[in-house]
Amino acid sequence: MPSTDALRLATELQTPIIERPTQPAKPLAAAPAKPKETAPAPKPAVQANVDKRDRARSANDNAETLFRRAALLLNNGRVSEAEEQLLAALQADPRHAAARQAYVSLLLEQRRVAAARRVLQEALVLEPAQPTFALALARIHAAERDYAAALAVIDRAAPIGEGSADLQAFRGAMLQRLGRHEEALVAYQNAVREGTPPATAWIGYAISLEAVGRRSEAAQAYRRALTVGPIAAEAREYAESRARALE
Repeated sequence: MPSTDALRLATELQTPIIERPTQPAKPLAAAPAKPKETAPAPKPAVQANVDKRDRARSANDNAETLFRRAALLLNNGRVSEAEEQLLAALQADPRHAAARQAYVSLLLEQRRVAAARRVLQEALVLEPAQPTFALALARIHAAERDYAAALAVIDRAAPIGEGSADLQAFRGAMLQRLGRHEEALVAYQNAVREGTPPATAWIGYAISLEAVGRRSEAAQAYRRALTVGPIAAEAREYAESRARALE
């Protein structure tokens, strides 16, 4: 709809003066022209970018406030109220990672796995390479024995050969469960080269080495698993027994 000012200008337009037949009309002194009201000039690109950053900052600040409120409510055992605040935080800023992580944890604690899966999938639509959420979603698929779906999530988050040791070790585990031991070995090799992988990564590596007939290397990997850090009693017992059997 035209603005009030535009309508006013339209109705004040003068019709053309008709020439008199007897003599030419003297030119009329031109009335002072009213300044035309023009549409506001588009904002410069720099200003538009500043405005966008300001809006993003405001949304993030609002989400952060709601997230902190939720944390206090959780600490006081007021879980349903905390969930409302976490949902509001994600509505204010869907990229607020801490709020999403807290919400997923809350859902999983309540065994609301389908809801947690949906929240994680929404996160990965926004940021497909977000490793924390990718690994969490992949673990949900793995718990449901959908190893192919778990592997697909990891592959989207981190191209083969890239990503953290945790991601690489998890990729190896999924490939191993799918019977793709040669590919699993590559993933485990990447994992054990990255920083200080957990003992379970070395055990997984050893299992695939054993599966492809590389027995002495498998025994070494089992032994290495016993020295790299904390290891559960059951995993320790398994690694020790397999190392003895292969030597």
